[in-house]
This record gives sequence, C-alpha cells and structure tokens, in this order.
Amino acid sequence: MSNDSLAFIGLDLGGTFLKYALGREDGKVLAKGKMPSRAQESRDKTFEVMFMAIAEMLEKAKSFSVHVAGMGVGSPGAVDFDHGRILGNTPNLPNWSDADIRGELESRFNIPVWADNDANLMTLAECRYGAAKGSRYVIALTLGTGIGGGIVIDDQLYRGARFSGSELGHMSINFEGPPCGCGCVGCIEAYASAPAIVKNYREKLANKHFPTPNPITTEIIFQHAKDGDLLANQVIDEICFYLGAAIGSLINIFNPQVVVIGGGVADAGDEFIQRIWQAVHGRAMEAALRGVRLERASLGNDAGVVGAFALAADCYKALS
Repeated sequence: MSNDSLAFIGLDLGGTFLKYALGREDGKVLAKGKMPSRAQESRDKTFEVMFMAIAEMLEKAKSFSVHVAGMGVGSPGAVDFDHGRILGNTPNLPNWSDADIRGELESRFNIPVWADNDANLMTLAECRYGAAKGSRYVIALTLGTGIGGGIVIDDQLYRGARFSGSELGHMSINFEGPPCGCGCVGCIEAYASAPAIVKNYREKLANKHFPTPNPITTEIIFQHAKDGDLLANQVIDEICFYLGAAIGSLINIFNPQVVVIGGGVADAGDEFIQRIWQAVHGRAMEAALRGVRLERASLGNDAGVVGAFALAADCYKALS
C-alpha cells in the first residue's frame, strides 16, 4: 500500500476539550475536529467522546479514500508508552488515573494505538514539521495552565526509565520558593504558568492599592504591558527572568540545537520570546549556548494532534 493511501488518526486529550485529526505521515491534516472531553464527569464518558471522534475520522478517511493504519493519543500525565496506559493519577483529569488507552481503543476499533504524554507529542510535532524541523537535539516547553516539557535526543523522544521524564515544568529554580501543585517547591511552573502570572499581577496591584480588573488573564496582562502598564511590564520581566534561569540550566545539561516555546502564554508573540532569550544569556555556559536557537512554536493548536498522528506514523513504520 502506497504512503499516499495511508493515514493516521491523532487525539489530543485535555481537561476541557478533545482535539482530533486525520493526517498523513508528511504532517498534512486532512480533517480535524474538537469536542468537550467530559473529563470532569467520568472515565467512561471521556472514552465515549474518544470513540465518537475516532468514528468521525474513520468516516472522513473513506471520503479521502485512505486507509487508517494507526492512531496516536496524547494525554496529560505520565504514560506507559510500552502498554499505552496512564501511570498513576492526572490532577487535571481526576477520573483518568490508570486509564488503559490502548486497550480500550484497540478493542473497540481493531486499529493499532500508541499513547504518550501530550507535551512529548507537541515536541515531536515541532521536530517533524514545525519550528525545530530538521533538528535532532531539541528542548520544548509548553506554557499554559501548567508547564509541560519534551526532550528529543538524537531524534528520539526521551521518556525516562519509567516514562516520567521530561517534567521540565517541575524543575526547581528556588529551593525556598513557593509551593507547586506537584508537591515540591520553587518549580518553574509555580512562577511562569498562566495562573502564576495572574497571581503575580494581582499581588502587585493589591500592594499598590490599585483596582483589580475582572477578569484578569495573561492576554490582558500582556496587552496592558504593551500599553505601558509598569506593573504588567514588571510581571513580564520577572517571568522572563525565571524562564531564562530554567532554560539556561536546560541548555547547560542537554546542549540542544533548538529550544521551542509553545502553549497559550507563548502566544504573547515574538517580543516575549526575545525577552526570554535575553534572560537566558548569563544563565548558560558559552560553549553550550553557542549555536542554540530559541524559537516560538509554529504549529499552534494543531501541535498536539499532529504530534499524535506523527507518533502513530513513526511506530507503524517501525513495525513494517
């Protein structure tokens, strides 16, 4: 069967929505969709949503005259890649603990399934088709409600000895820092995630006895900074300082070719990326920093689903 006649389904599971797509090995998206994940209701409801999404993409495959050779799934949490199931709990998906993703989907559709951590798959997508295309040594950070991370070493995703590696958002940059949701202290997530940014700005407004706008989002804070708000600019300077410290350490450890910044916070634009890059200098050794690029992720909201079907394509080829 020719490559043009093969396609793969990618699912990107989140606490609020499930995004899904049908795509080719070359990264081309043939069809895509999005629906509430119902992750706050029950595990069975979430699987029902996944079943509906897959059935929809299988119908789309018929209209494109392609054969679905495999499926990839990105999920929050530590994922046992060998068995396609969640390891332990997932704080943002309270009913998803130990979910058997591969078992449920393969038994329903009789199509090979591979599952991995969602940040890993965003990283894979940017390596294959996005900001880090052609690079074999890559670090990626996703800045959103939390901070996720992915590491590619010699063109291979690094997952760790027990599939819990690459938790870059939980690298501590201050051993006396604020508590993090993971149970540790001083994690970069506690400083530079979207909720941490909003909390910082609220505190600065309160200290100056300024009125607090409602609502406050990272988008509003970045817009206020562009409009000349000194407190908003102080917040962004601090975020860049924290991220610079973390990324500098990662560069010293991994010596990547590219560091990719994605996620909702990164949508603040290229100026934000440049400010982070300025903060990296002085935080990384000269030899490790030489030749490294800091890039804004280029695939946007499609990164998760594209990474998922890229994973399926890679694994399918390895089996062939």
